[in-house]
Amino acid sequence: MKGNKKQRRNSKGITLIALVITIIVLLILAGVSIAMLTGENGILTQAQRAKTETENAQKEEENILANYESVLNSYSGENTEFTDSLGNKVKVPAGFKVVNPGYNVEDGIIIEDVAHGATAGSQFVWIPVGTVHRKDKEDVTIELGRYIFDSSGNVSEYSGNYTEDTVAEHTYDNTPAKDITTFISKVENTHGYYIGRYEARTLDGERTVSTEDSGLTQITVKPNDFVYNYVTQLQAAKLSRNMYNDSNFESDLINSYAWDTAIVFIQNCSNQSNYANQASVNTSVASKGTNNTDTKDVLCNVYDMASNCMEWSTETWDNIDNPCTYRGGNYPYNYKYTSNRSNLDTTHSTVNYSFRPILYL
Repeated sequence: MKGNKKQRRNSKGITLIALVITIIVLLILAGVSIAMLTGENGILTQAQRAKTETENAQKEEENILANYESVLNSYSGENTEFTDSLGNKVKVPAGFKVVNPGYNVEDGIIIEDVAHGATAGSQFVWIPVGTVHRKDKEDVTIELGRYIFDSSGNVSEYSGNYTEDTVAEHTYDNTPAKDITTFISKVENTHGYYIGRYEARTLDGERTVSTEDSGLTQITVKPNDFVYNYVTQLQAAKLSRNMYNDSNFESDLINSYAWDTAIVFIQNCSNQSNYANQASVNTSVASKGTNNTDTKDVLCNVYDMASNCMEWSTETWDNIDNPCTYRGGNYPYNYKYTSNRSNLDTTHSTVNYSFRPILYL
C-alpha cells in the first residue's frame, strides 16, 4: 500500500512538471510566433510594408499617367478638366499641362504653358470658387468677392471708394478690367480661375529703369526670368491682357475679385489663417522667383503676394489724380501687407511696383 501511494505521488509530480514544461514551451512558441508576426521583420509588418509600397507605387503610376494625360490634353486645342484625389475638379486651359497632378486643390494646382511660343513655361495656380474638399475631410466654401479683412484675417464684403468698374462706366485714366462682368460670370460657371504663380516676369534680364510703351517686352510667369518691375498700371494692364490671344480663355491684369478671393483661398487651405495681414516676408526684391534665397513668401504654391513688389490691379480709386490701385506687400515696408489697398497716378513706375496676370475660361 505504501509503495502504491509513493508511486501516485511521483506520478502527480511528473504530471505537474510536464504541465509546467508544456506551458513554458507554449509561451516560448507564442513569443516566437508574436515576434514573427509583429516584429520589425514580422509577417504583419512585412505585409503592411508591402501594402504601403504597393499603394505608393500605384499612386506614383497614377500620377505619371495623369501627367501624360495632362500633357497630351494640352495639345488637344481645347480646354480640359483635371480631377484631384479628393474629387475637386479643375479646368485646364488649352495648351497647358498640370505640373503637379499628385497634389490636391488645397495644395495649389499648378498649370504650365507648353504650347504658346514665347510664354511657354509660364505657370499659374488654380484659385477655386465654390466647395473645396480638403484632406482633413472638412469642406470649405470659397466665394468670389471683393473683401476687407480685419486684424485677425476675418473677411467682410468691401464697400468704399475703391471700385471695380465696367469699361462702359469707367471715367478715369487708369485701365479697368477687360470685362469684369464676363470675368465674374465665367469664374462662377467654371468654379475657379488662375493667377500667376509669380509676379509677371521678363525674358530680357533685370529691369533697372522705366520704359515707354515702345520699350515694353513680352511677359512670362516663369521662375527663372526676372521680375517685371518699373512698370505703370497702364502698361501692366496692356501686357497682361495681351499675354495671350486664345479663343479658349482670357488673360488680364489681376482685379480685386481675383486678389481678395485668392487671399480667402490661401487662408482656408494653408497653415496661415491670417495671410491678409502678412507683411515683409522677403528681405530684398526676389528678382528671380524660386532661385532667389530671399523668396520666403509662398503658400498654396502662390509666391510673393505679401512681400516683394507691390502689384498693380484693375481696381479704381475714386480720385482723378491718383486712380491706380496697387495691392499687396513690399519687402522694406512692414505696413504694406497682403490685403493692402493703396493708390497712385498713372505714371508711377519704380523698382517696387510689378503686377500679376490672371487667366479665366
